[in-house]
Amino acid sequence: MKTKFNKDYYTDGIAKGLSCYENYRWIPELTYPMAHAFFNFLKLRKNSCVLEFGCAHGFLIKCLFDFGVNAYGMDISDYAIKNSHTDITNRLALIKSNNIKNALKKLNFKKKNFDWIISKDVFEHIPVNHLKFLLKQMKKFTKKLFVVVPLGDNSKYRIKQYHLDKTHIVIKNEKWWSNLFEQNGFKVEKAFYKVDGIKDKWYKINKLGNGFFVLKSKNFYEV
Repeated sequence: MKTKFNKDYYTDGIAKGLSCYENYRWIPELTYPMAHAFFNFLKLRKNSCVLEFGCAHGFLIKCLFDFGVNAYGMDISDYAIKNSHTDITNRLALIKSNNIKNALKKLNFKKKNFDWIISKDVFEHIPVNHLKFLLKQMKKFTKKLFVVVPLGDNSKYRIKQYHLDKTHIVIKNEKWWSNLFEQNGFKVEKAFYKVDGIKDKWYKINKLGNGFFVLKSKNFYEV
């Protein structure tokens, strides 16, 4: 099934049984604190080079950029990119055929690699064979990768609300995710069930519901 991350998905997802989104929009009082949590947890600095893979409308990119981070984003949704925050339009790119290199060309990205790639609530949407292909690309473009994914057992998410999103297709536990990363170019440095300021409301529902993985590219061990 070909999934479409279109206007209905973002603005009317709950009513139409497509996603967990309803009237998804720029809400600075929510996004700035979350972005600050990313900034602190990843120990970012001004001019740190960051890519968000699966950036949607680019709200996190907008906040990080305002904090002085050299932040970029890419997403497969043409709708999301076209309806991004106007401040960072030139920092977002549409990714096609899972080709990160081509998307980076659209961004006119000059450096050889990023300090971090961030991917929050994205990998669970992607077929496993595509995930492997993407990870093997990412390891060449970033020193570190921070992934946030919902966790599940026996084809059931630990947080049942995640089943409301019809595009969620990967339902795996923390060991499976760790093995995926290790086998496709990354070393798992740390893994958590909670990072303060990111997905806090879901932690209250199930303390083991989400995995936060801090990964280091095996291509950059010498750095």
